[in-house]
Amino acid sequence: MKKMIQKKLMIAGIMILSAFATTNLSAQGINCGTTEMMKKVFDANPELYKQYLASEVELATQDKIAAANNYLPLDKAAITPVYTIPVVFHVIEEGGSENISDAQIFDEMRILNEDYAKLNPDTSAIVPSFLSVASGVGVQFKLAQKDPNGNCTNGIDRVYSSLTNAADDGSKLNDWPRNKYLNVWTVKTIGTAGVAGYAYLPAGAGSTVDGVLILSNYIGSIGTGSVATSRALTHEIGHYLNLNHTWGGTNNPGVACGDDGVTDTPITMGHTSCTLTDATCTPPIIENVQNYMEYAYCSNMFTAGQKNRMRSALTSGTSSRNNLWTAANLTATGVSTPAVLCAADFLTNSITSNVLCQGDSITFIDNSWNGNPTSWNWTFPGGTPASSTDSMPVVHYNTPGYYNVSLTVGNASGSVSTTKTNYIRVNPSTASYASTFYSESFEGAAIPSADWQVNNLAPGGNTWTQTTAAAVTGTHSVRIVNNAAADGSVDELISPSIDMTHIAGATPTLTFKLAYAQSSTTTNDKLQVYVSTTCGKTWTLRLSLTGSALATAPVTTSSFVPTASQWVQKSSNLTGFASQPNLYILFRFTSNGGNNIYIDDINISGTVGLGDDLSNAINYNVYPNPADENTLVSFNLISPEKTSLKVYDVVGREISTLVNTQLGAGEYTYPIADKATLSAGVYFVTLTAGDHTFTKKLIVK
Repeated sequence: MKKMIQKKLMIAGIMILSAFATTNLSAQGINCGTTEMMKKVFDANPELYKQYLASEVELATQDKIAAANNYLPLDKAAITPVYTIPVVFHVIEEGGSENISDAQIFDEMRILNEDYAKLNPDTSAIVPSFLSVASGVGVQFKLAQKDPNGNCTNGIDRVYSSLTNAADDGSKLNDWPRNKYLNVWTVKTIGTAGVAGYAYLPAGAGSTVDGVLILSNYIGSIGTGSVATSRALTHEIGHYLNLNHTWGGTNNPGVACGDDGVTDTPITMGHTSCTLTDATCTPPIIENVQNYMEYAYCSNMFTAGQKNRMRSALTSGTSSRNNLWTAANLTATGVSTPAVLCAADFLTNSITSNVLCQGDSITFIDNSWNGNPTSWNWTFPGGTPASSTDSMPVVHYNTPGYYNVSLTVGNASGSVSTTKTNYIRVNPSTASYASTFYSESFEGAAIPSADWQVNNLAPGGNTWTQTTAAAVTGTHSVRIVNNAAADGSVDELISPSIDMTHIAGATPTLTFKLAYAQSSTTTNDKLQVYVSTTCGKTWTLRLSLTGSALATAPVTTSSFVPTASQWVQKSSNLTGFASQPNLYILFRFTSNGGNNIYIDDINISGTVGLGDDLSNAINYNVYPNPADENTLVSFNLISPEKTSLKVYDVVGREISTLVNTQLGAGEYTYPIADKATLSAGVYFVTLTAGDHTFTKKLIVK
């Protein structure tokens, strides 16, 4: 009776919440923010506090019943039923280390299930005084396999948000119904200084914030986690299941002797170091320093009394804990046994977005969700073999192109299928363009095309597209409408292959025209230019521009469309790639809150690119493009020059000469041979004026 009275007094004083903190890590200790958070909620909502007190009376009654019927530790008497709790991890991230891996979360689930079943290997270190009461809880945790709408999930929900910083209840985004799931939110930092996590006791908070909020690097023992902090979630779920700290409902261990309302946990001051024989409060009774609800960080056990209290919370209607483990809910959340296949999926052993060189092989790996497949039926159009029933087939691709892949998996529960369109890209082993120059002004077919590939790494978002909103010459360029793109999205624009051995001169140079504006002085969008000599399987960085260094125009808050003066020429020396027979160029844009970006007039030649003033003065243009019967070439000469104007095909063969003479200063226009004399295909129209050369691509349909 003494212990129950003490417990009620602590609750009446609102000494409850728990949250691990990071203040005493040198002593392997950590604080928990549950007490402070619950006090804040109750101060703001006295009616919720009354409901909490009423629920505590009911839970206390359930404790007594459980203690009478099921007190023995797990290893001395079977605990039935075993309650299964569906779990969802909401990873709140903005692209940093806080975006922890699936593997790290799976590792944390392993730790939870070991701790709550008393299967953790370090039970052998439990001090003799507590061996008789150390107990499993009869609770297991499973990652949800169906979301609230019945769609397949792996129980990991990733949410991109700056609220991962200085997190609190407002960071608990996209909560799933608490009567069906235990919500765990992982974040980068927590707003309360020194706190590493917190959870509300039953009836301690509203339904949308019920669950655990915890630092991402306190999840699991791998990745950004560590063995030392991997039991923090075990502790916080203890609070979620109605356990206080062993010294009572405060966040201040080592201050005063206190009680947690559990019969077999001795009165204690609480510990931040592992003095396993401490008996300060009621000598000679040793205190339970190794309890998961301690701060000592040598925790390895719950007691039988704590087990009863947690199981009571799970059989109470308070905060719907009693619905979590019902058969209907386990089916609804997809964690019932046996697991049912609900989604076919696969991946490959490639680390390069499934890009191959002609003649390469690639391994496919089944990644289907929920149940374990016992049969596989693959189809590989364009591959050898064209089909397979292996779980991990190896497929060879001999012909360049884009290829679909399909998979049907099955087991006793049924079968499910999926097809990934254009999943495999096979690039040719020989270059698409072999000429003394290369030029692209995007006047031809819309991208993606046979030439240019777009890789949208956030499918459905804005990406590189052809536009007539602005151009340097002609009427087209490519752009990303970035002022409406999601922060952190990455989009790639990849060229066709170019045979650099034909480029004139020993010092080839890549030039392109760029237009971009920041939306504020703090935005940090990034453009990177890479080249590849391995068919796009690996890339080498050649140019990187970020924030103000990328900007070619003043800060613009409306949707940016450049004027003629806001285009700037950028260049990259490709000397080290002069002898490569198969070069690809990649423009990678990473969004970070800025404005629109445009690219036009991409050129590779052996002559260093011209300055903007001269390029603008020449005003070289080919229009309309694609060609019709009236396609013209126009240019200006600012001084008399020896001038030639020639048409070449994609392998550098001269098709026709339009001009080859001395011309005076002035404006010139010449017709190009029409579609009747040029067959469908790609051509280059090259203007040479004195020492300067300009090239435009011409499309004939």
